[in-house]
Amino acid sequence: MTVASSLGIPSVSNMKFLITFLLLGWIGTTEASLLRQGYEFPRATGMGNAFIALADDANAIFYNPAALAKVKGVHLHLVDANLSVDGMGTLDRIKRAIFDSEYDNLIDPNKQVLGFNLKPTFITPYFGLALYNQAFGYFDIQSLQGTNVDIFSYNDLGVAVAFGIPLSEYFSFGIGLRAVQRTGVDLLTTPEDLITDIGLSAGNITSNIYGALKKYIGVGYGFPLSLGGMITLPRITQSAPLIRFAVQVEDIGTTTYTKISGASAPTPTRMSYNFGSLLQYSLSKNTTLNVTMDLKHQFESLPFVKTFHLGTELRNKYFGIRGGVYHGYPTFGFSIEFPPHTRLHFSSYSMELGDKLWEKEQRWYQVQFVIGFNPL
Repeated sequence: MTVASSLGIPSVSNMKFLITFLLLGWIGTTEASLLRQGYEFPRATGMGNAFIALADDANAIFYNPAALAKVKGVHLHLVDANLSVDGMGTLDRIKRAIFDSEYDNLIDPNKQVLGFNLKPTFITPYFGLALYNQAFGYFDIQSLQGTNVDIFSYNDLGVAVAFGIPLSEYFSFGIGLRAVQRTGVDLLTTPEDLITDIGLSAGNITSNIYGALKKYIGVGYGFPLSLGGMITLPRITQSAPLIRFAVQVEDIGTTTYTKISGASAPTPTRMSYNFGSLLQYSLSKNTTLNVTMDLKHQFESLPFVKTFHLGTELRNKYFGIRGGVYHGYPTFGFSIEFPPHTRLHFSSYSMELGDKLWEKEQRWYQVQFVIGFNPL
């Protein structure tokens, strides 16, 4: 994995690449900030990221391990790559960074989101294993003129193991454990405090983002633990839709990170409670219609718009079409599938960066490419 070399305590020679790929940045808001999310993948985000009660592919390891109890057959993803951007401009800068080594231009001085995930995965009934490298960052440097500075960026290298245990025909339980090394920044402050802490002017920070933000990088390892459960109701008739309810508790007890060497420890990841439901209609042998709803980050002081997710999916053996609602904004996505070895997923969705409905939208785009044997 090429990104893995940027983990650990970076040397002077690779510091610029590390901070560039971490995309350390600023998000200006009134009082709100970017909601810290776990890993998200295109099939789910295309349907509003309402996926906890469905989770019928390899992403069950991250969304709800209880779904592994329903897996059939053996699946191996040799290539499973996911890219997230905010538009064609960012995509062009990524291309120039990869092919022309122009890392200095990877960060847009105005606004940007960039994420990359690579996760070879092995799935069997009741068990899943993934090796993964996940890098994510968001910034809006214009917020140096705003009220708050919100920095959220990380690069994770880890292994995820999950088990799904069928307790009956209608109920399953799951447990997932990850061992991860995180290199990242998570900071909420004011522009004045940031400038004072760094000891530079706003202009110097803008022109030398790499050197200015070295002190905020945390490096450490942790062991995030998650639990999941699924209840499937008995069908009244053979033609009746499948009805399912699910729960997932992520980062149980709050995930803390043990610092490595002389670095500071990354910010802990708070525990979250997530609930989901599914209506599934069988339209034909190879086609289903899924209607899902999730309530995420429950029991937290968050606006309802940031916790409500609604999704629909028409899925065929060879394609999928999706739509939904995420943070109050419409989502859409599609898949092209060539079973049993290749899948391509695309999605578009928006994050709400404010506290109110339709206050401050940021639209993101994701694409995932999978090559393997009988990939889910």
